[in-house]
Amino acid sequence: MGAALAGVALAPGSVLRGATAVAAPKGPERAGAAEPVQLLYNENTMGPSPRALEAMSREVARVHRYPFDKTPELIAQIARKEGVSPDHIVLGAGSGEVLEAFGVCLGRSGGEVIRAVPGYTQMTGAFDRVGGRTVEVPLNDRLEHDLDAMAAKIGPETKAIYVCNPNNPTGTIVAPARLRAFAVEAAKHATVFIDEAYLECSDDFSANTMVGLVREGHNVVVTRTFSKIYGLAGQRIGYGIMPPELAKSIRKFTTGSPNLLGVVAAQASLDDTGYVEPMRRRIKAERDALCALLKEHGRRYAEPQANFVFCHTGMPIEVFQERMLREGVAVARAFAPMLDWCRINVATPEEMAVTHAALRKVLG
Repeated sequence: MGAALAGVALAPGSVLRGATAVAAPKGPERAGAAEPVQLLYNENTMGPSPRALEAMSREVARVHRYPFDKTPELIAQIARKEGVSPDHIVLGAGSGEVLEAFGVCLGRSGGEVIRAVPGYTQMTGAFDRVGGRTVEVPLNDRLEHDLDAMAAKIGPETKAIYVCNPNNPTGTIVAPARLRAFAVEAAKHATVFIDEAYLECSDDFSANTMVGLVREGHNVVVTRTFSKIYGLAGQRIGYGIMPPELAKSIRKFTTGSPNLLGVVAAQASLDDTGYVEPMRRRIKAERDALCALLKEHGRRYAEPQANFVFCHTGMPIEVFQERMLREGVAVARAFAPMLDWCRINVATPEEMAVTHAALRKVLG
């Protein structure tokens, strides 16, 4: 088992807990900083591609127009990237909309969805809200998905199996051969939903993505977002890749269309083929430095492959959150049942310098 801390929503504005927004208290003012470093939402604070910024700037004067003429272009571009036809793609306001639409579509007729705990709950929460039921399976001792235990839970009521890979909040990844074998077999019984929101932050994206299973015709959904590696969280744009018949059903439950600036920023991001790999290296450098600090302080942490590290704080999460906030850093919410662990987002070198200083003081 790796690991070391979990956090709180303490920044101005609101914090998403599953699908619910809750008010986030402001932190104390520090010398030279009006508000704390915010490591709450797994944002890429290193920012988007310069091409994305330029594209948005060019379109600002057109924000009174709907993006309907540009959305098909983006879908076709995504389809080319993923090696599928456009009818495999469901576009959403962030991949979260695709998760919600999938959960509502499948859950309204009841049944069960299997997920790991702790794990991300947006899709399973939507499934539950419309009459379905979630079956929870604890992570293994390395804080990874326990695929054998999940497979054992598949039964006649199972509608879907949800795998967030890398997992949120632990950041761990499943060995690709193992995940592929699991998904192929499980998809014979229910839809396997693989959330790859953070996979482009991992050390080896191409070896770990499961989009090939969709191309091969398996009952598998893969989702991605422009919020993480591409630094476009504020533009809310993401997508799912899935069998065309399922895509047709899921689109009926989406609630609108992505915004104009998000669409052109996503197009420009995909065009900027020199952006992702350097950004991945920058994220890894900050992730490795954070892990080194945790090792220095004897703290356990889950083996990270996302843009955050999940680590053991040695204290109740509320205490850790408060102490970190006093030092100018707002960290993420608690993830039951691991209430003395914290998810710490990596950020810019300047933000991480503040974070490292805070951790040295709080962890002693």
